[in-house]
Amino acid sequence: MEFKHSFHVFVDNFSTTYKLLVYRLIVLAITVGLSCAVLVPSIGCISDTVQYTDLQTSVTALWSDLIALNTADLQVRLQDVKDAFEAFNHLLSDKSWLVATVVICMCVVYVIDRFLVGVGNYVTGALVHDKMVMYTRSSFTITLFKNIKQASIYAAILAPLAFVYDAICLVIMWAIISVGLKGLSFTLIKIFIVAALFLVFSAVKFAFTTDWLPALIDAKMKHRKAICYTFSRKGKKTLDVLSNSLVLKLTVFALNVAAGVFTFGAGLLLTLPASSLILSSYCFVNYFDRNKQKYFVDEYTVIGPKKDTPVSREEFFKGDE
Repeated sequence: MEFKHSFHVFVDNFSTTYKLLVYRLIVLAITVGLSCAVLVPSIGCISDTVQYTDLQTSVTALWSDLIALNTADLQVRLQDVKDAFEAFNHLLSDKSWLVATVVICMCVVYVIDRFLVGVGNYVTGALVHDKMVMYTRSSFTITLFKNIKQASIYAAILAPLAFVYDAICLVIMWAIISVGLKGLSFTLIKIFIVAALFLVFSAVKFAFTTDWLPALIDAKMKHRKAICYTFSRKGKKTLDVLSNSLVLKLTVFALNVAAGVFTFGAGLLLTLPASSLILSSYCFVNYFDRNKQKYFVDEYTVIGPKKDTPVSREEFFKGDE
């Protein structure tokens, strides 16, 4: 029933998607601006080199032949791109200091982006919580400024932890693909394995952080206690939560891929913030169900703490006798 209740909560809070979209666009503008500040000067250092010019020319020629369906010189074009890319790699090896600086700066930009996204996720969780507990339509902006301290601490803790976890997962996937499956020549199988590993790693991270936001927002726990609570799996049916997390992540992944492919990326403007909203909805539904708390799934339906059946608004506010 958690999926059903989570979906109802998601639909009932759907207007939050548009507020989160505006916030995410602001975050995207900040991230792009910081990335350009790092990349543009770096590209300027190598844009005048012969290796960069040859790579750009060979890629442009290959792309022009592909568009014109000119396959007569395709093998030659591919070899030119390969040779130019190898020469460009030698150039980057000579400028290893520049590459290392760019990588470090982009990692910092990524952490900043995750921090800002984490603040937005906290505010989204607070809005979902207000709707589920009191059926109150709170303002995104007011909620943001009201909870900016708590949201910032939450994001400041989560962002570096998520970065380290993601980096470890990338290293594991790279090792499996480049070493374990080095002799495998089927590219599609490699893509399938990468996608499967991505979903599993993402589901594991979500399963072990599901209770973090509800513990902070609903239980008013301190950050240290909330972290201990979310990683403490006693009585939390970890396998069930992990299974639900995998299904949710698969659904969200498929939805975003479909939106990206069939709408040429335009649909992602809606599906990405909606994905965060439905994940937040599941977190609070899972937390409330396990702690036997009552909550609204829509304006007229409340899920009771003892039986998984709806109760009226009057019964909800009256309480158990």
